[in-house]
Amino acid sequence: MTPRQKSTATFGGAALVAVIALVVLVGGLASCGGSVRGYVKDHYTKVSSRNGTDTYRSRDGVAKVTKDITSKWKPADRLTDPGGVFLRYRDDLVAVRPRTGGGSDITVDDAERGYAHWYPYVGGWFGTYSGRGEGFRGGGPGSGK
Repeated sequence: MTPRQKSTATFGGAALVAVIALVVLVGGLASCGGSVRGYVKDHYTKVSSRNGTDTYRSRDGVAKVTKDITSKWKPADRLTDPGGVFLRYRDDLVAVRPRTGGGSDITVDDAERGYAHWYPYVGGWFGTYSGRGEGFRGGGPGSGK
């Protein structure tokens, strides 16, 4: 084998190793879930699914579950209420609520359905993804402009 052939073979081998490493990295990221919804699915026990709303359960309390989720997926907004912790993401709303007897229920809704579902808690706090609801001053008549 000539020196040039050796150089070409070495470069080809290095390129192959780089491609394999990239495939493994992308595959590893995909298996971790590419969204907060995927993260919750991968780390908690699913107890129900209905009309796009998924409910999971954890033996851990609300504070620990919330910390685990937000350390991996930073929310755009967060509301802590005696009824639970509500995390708003671009496409999803996650509610972490205490269970009677201990542990937590984690509900994942798409953003619109979650806002409607959890309105008694998040109404007036969570607005569109661009900011909090009370920051919006519409174009119609009335005060607050």
